[in-house]
Amino acid sequence: MATRSKPAPLLFRPLPRGSRLLKHLLLIGFGLVMLYPLLWMVSSSLKPEDLIFREPGLWPSAFTLENYSEGWSALKHSFGYYLWNSAVLTALTVVANLVACSLAAYAFARLNFPLKKLWFALMLGSIMLPYHVTVVPQYIVFSKLDWINTIWPLIVPKFLATDA
Repeated sequence: MATRSKPAPLLFRPLPRGSRLLKHLLLIGFGLVMLYPLLWMVSSSLKPEDLIFREPGLWPSAFTLENYSEGWSALKHSFGYYLWNSAVLTALTVVANLVACSLAAYAFARLNFPLKKLWFALMLGSIMLPYHVTVVPQYIVFSKLDWINTIWPLIVPKFLATDA
């Protein structure tokens, strides 16, 4: 005995071909509207400074790469210094987070210890706290440790499994 299939709900029925085309054209149009500021920024970075607000179009009449060389060395140190600083900081925090969180995850997954469920609930509760709630107490602790304006507050908490 063959069973009849129920018709698909109204939300999941395919749209007629014409309305699908219209929907896609609208999505492409909105996508281009959203991309325009990014395209304008890239276009403006390739124009001389005096032409940025004079020429309304995206295609520059005069190309220059001088803005990039000026931006690379505009601050006290070159941009490479800050790029290297970010790379070192990122590498240290990723390694620290992997080590600490892997050890904590192993302990909760494989080991049995007293009050395991309570400790796990406390850990989850601390992870769910918004960052804004913890920023002032962290600042006070780091200030008492004399770590303000150093790299230590960015790295040491990662070794203590403070992130998920």
